[in-house]
Order: sequence, then structure tokens, then C-alpha cells
Amino acid sequence: MTKLIYHKQNFFKNTYCVFTAVDFQFVKDKTPDFTSRSGSQYFYTSDGVYRISTHWGRAATCRWRLQTAAATSKNGTKVGFAQWTSFYKDNEVEKLYYIQYDKFTKKHMYFHRDEPSYDSQFVLRTAGDTRKVLRQIKNITTETKWATYIPHNDLEELRNYLVNGLITTDKTLPELKQNYIAAKI
Repeated sequence: MTKLIYHKQNFFKNTYCVFTAVDFQFVKDKTPDFTSRSGSQYFYTSDGVYRISTHWGRAATCRWRLQTAAATSKNGTKVGFAQWTSFYKDNEVEKLYYIQYDKFTKKHMYFHRDEPSYDSQFVLRTAGDTRKVLRQIKNITTETKWATYIPHNDLEELRNYLVNGLITTDKTLPELKQNYIAAKI
């Protein structure tokens, strides 16, 4: 299957992309090529697009995340850059997404199957299923009440077992809990 080629006329239609945060100096004194109704500004180059915005994540029909190491923003506004080759198709019906631990953000995040970092050990899911599993992982990694119902000696071992099972198998959370209990008996 050939990868769709994205450019300034189609990158904003049903796409997934991870933008890299850049300094405001890259777009200072430049006139935007496009300004959206929500106020986001876009600056096109032959390599990609700069975006100035106060909102990242879900943007109209797109899933655009900003990867930033520091809080480099002006009044909540941040600048990101993405190469045209960093855009991938997005929809609600295909299994396009996988979850893995992101060392940059230090949390579990979703990624697109067409990204170069994809490893087939990770299960692909639809966008809706991915959101559901991410909520489960957040609960597992931040809460403890759920663990009182599962016999265990090491909470971190149990968490790792469940999270790893969720991201590398098609098993449901109840199935993984049952498997853990059965293995410990």
C-alpha cells in the first residue's frame, strides 16, 4: 500500500502528526499562509509546516500532538513544526494506532502504525479502542484501589504485567487480571 503524500493542500484533512516544538524566532516577522477560524496560524515551507496555536491534540478532523521539552509559550501559544512526511492518515474505523511508553513525555501515548518507530509487538487498534486502553493504563498507573481485588505481593510487577498485556496483546483487562491471578495460584 502506498503512503499518501501530504502537502499544503491536504495535510489538514483527517491526519495524525506529531509536531516538534520550535522557538518563536522561526516564524517571527513572517506572514502566515493561512489562519484558521480558531486563530491557529500556518506557515508553509517546501519541507513542512509551522503551526502557531493555543490548542493541540484534537484539531478539527486531525490528531496533532506537540512534542515539547519545555513550556516555551507566549500566553499559552506554542509553535510547532512538522515535515510533510510526518503526516499520516487518520480515521475512526481502521486499526491505525498502537500504544507505547514515550520516554520523552514519560507516559504511555498513542502512535501511528506508519511511523518509522512502529514495532509489530504492539497491538494495533482503532482510535476509539486506543482511547479506551489509554484510560485503563492511566487508571492502572495512577490509582491503587483496583489492586485491592487482585492478590499480589508487588504492585509495580502487577502494573507492569497489566500494562504490557494491554499494549502487546488483544486480551481485555479482566482477562489479564484473571491470567495474573491464575499464574500466582
